[in-house]
Amino acid sequence: MGRYAAVSLDPLTAEDLAAFAFVNEAVISPAGDRVAYAVRRMDVPANRYRAAIVVRAVDGSGEAARWTDGASEDATPRWSPDGTRIAFVSDRGAAPEGKKRAPKNVFIVDAPGAQPRQLASFADDCGDLAWLPDGSGVIVTLKDAAPPQPEDAPMVYDRLRYKSDDAGMLDMRRKHLWLVPLRGEPHKLTDGDWDDTQPAVSPDGAWVAFTSNRSADRDRNTLSDIWIVPFRGGAPARVTTEQGQYGNASWSPDGGWITCLGTVDAVGAGARNTRVWRFGRAGGAGTDLLGDWDRTTGSRVIGDIRGEAVPLPPVWTRDGRILFIGSDQGSANLYSVDQQGGDVRAETLGAHQLVSATVDREVRCFAGVLATATSPGEVVTGQPGDGIRAITSLNREVLSARYIAEPERMEFTGPDGWAIEGWLLKPRDFDPAKRWPLVLEIHGGPHGAYGYSFFHEFQVLAGRGYAVLYTNPRGSHGYGDTFVRACVGDWGGKDYEDLMAGVDDALGLGWVDRERLYVTGGSYGGFMTNWIVGHTDRFRAAVTQRSISNNISAFGTSDIGWHFWGHEMGDATPWRDAHKLVERSPMTYVTNVKTPLLILHAEKDFRCPIEQAEQFFVALKVLGKEAVFVRFQDDTHELTRGGKPKNRIDHARRIADWFDAHP
Repeated sequence: MGRYAAVSLDPLTAEDLAAFAFVNEAVISPAGDRVAYAVRRMDVPANRYRAAIVVRAVDGSGEAARWTDGASEDATPRWSPDGTRIAFVSDRGAAPEGKKRAPKNVFIVDAPGAQPRQLASFADDCGDLAWLPDGSGVIVTLKDAAPPQPEDAPMVYDRLRYKSDDAGMLDMRRKHLWLVPLRGEPHKLTDGDWDDTQPAVSPDGAWVAFTSNRSADRDRNTLSDIWIVPFRGGAPARVTTEQGQYGNASWSPDGGWITCLGTVDAVGAGARNTRVWRFGRAGGAGTDLLGDWDRTTGSRVIGDIRGEAVPLPPVWTRDGRILFIGSDQGSANLYSVDQQGGDVRAETLGAHQLVSATVDREVRCFAGVLATATSPGEVVTGQPGDGIRAITSLNREVLSARYIAEPERMEFTGPDGWAIEGWLLKPRDFDPAKRWPLVLEIHGGPHGAYGYSFFHEFQVLAGRGYAVLYTNPRGSHGYGDTFVRACVGDWGGKDYEDLMAGVDDALGLGWVDRERLYVTGGSYGGFMTNWIVGHTDRFRAAVTQRSISNNISAFGTSDIGWHFWGHEMGDATPWRDAHKLVERSPMTYVTNVKTPLLILHAEKDFRCPIEQAEQFFVALKVLGKEAVFVRFQDDTHELTRGGKPKNRIDHARRIADWFDAHP
């Protein structure tokens, strides 16, 4: 994961994305001697992904051993408690009639090259795989069985939550916990008109903790709670407060305490620091263990190699501390906190993103995936407080043959004297005596964060000869609670001024060509791109990705619009303070647009629905503006992070081509 930039190297291309190996998690064995991980690769001709389960010694010695062949997509490896076998989910097998792929069922493999054994034949994908402590079976989450009905039957809804960007148009089936024994028939552990996810089994195997919203008004709120249920049967009991948003539960070694990640108030949880909480197994008032540590848990740094990783549940150590991943100023590292609260310590340090991590039985070693600004991600291992070592070099070949720009950190002043952080990639063949075009990149969220993680899109642009500026304006995670909430109710206000201050600061370097400025971003970054072209003509061309143009219609058409827009726009709704929604919509300023605009959008995007792109495109064309609209079929809001391989490659190519076409 070193530095690969060199003037003589060829540029990274959109097509090079197909050469990458993608790894999302690394699972250390109970004894701490081996690491299992799924290596995912694009099969471009088939327009799908395939992945193999691979195992390597924790110190990286010896050869990596393939435990599955990678002919299908094998994922989510989980070591058995005795470390002799691996459970995983896979779409191997024949696809049912009328389906594009087989559902992801549970399999067990005993050794490298052994034939995996299928444990169940469910009709839907399994998720949230967790072993029982005695190794007799695994727990998964699974949708309730679909009732028989004609394929052309109308879809009838009586609940507010009727679609989801990750699941499409919902069929109103709920997701519950199932026990899948190694011998015997699977059976349900939970039931009811709610979704149950994220199982965590107590050390003695007597209880299962899980995440669920079982509140009376669950369809209209965003609560989530930790519940526990006796493994051998009985009524579930709520542990947390039915006021916040809690998840990712874990147990203390003696089973008396439950820790989890969460926020005390569910409303606007994404715009708050997520904390580490401790609750007694019987419930009651919880304790925020992080005290005055003004940062958020989770690996919040954004890249375009993978979607957001599942957070590491808090891990109890043998010396009275609790491990978690936290984000701070563009980096993500392993931290620990005293189990009684306070004394937060960094257990790893560095300008990187620890994407995910797992620990061994004794909590002496960890394994994880580490990304940097110049590496998409490799498997790493280490001991808390004692450094990190990479045990794979999956992407060295492609990276060593291409120009990969190292970021240079910037800090500049936004409105009210606030310090704003950013990074700059210099273009290939950089010469400070020349003037270079610059692309401003804007992240989504708005409460995401850029930082020390790999962005294929950025590197393609740098290889094409563009400087790339990416910043964390107010609203970004990793700078404290006040900073992350600062854009709520003010989209297009001081966050916009932060972005323009970053461009001005880059211009002050002396080698950026002010006549060749470009801008792009996705999601909230797409909103802000649309906002920018309606408020300034300083950019020569723009690309808006999976964007928002009309806050009024987004409220009712986005899968999260009814609660997200109400909070983010300062409690404004179409029937209460509609003027503010209109005033802060890019559509309102479409007549001001002079910048040529490329609009990229996925047709199955339910987070920022494609009607948002349609509205903006139609308005621009009616007004005689230069605009091109590209619709990507069969993909969602996650197109650039995990969409169809052909769409991801085409999407990256079009951005660079559009800027090249407007010199």
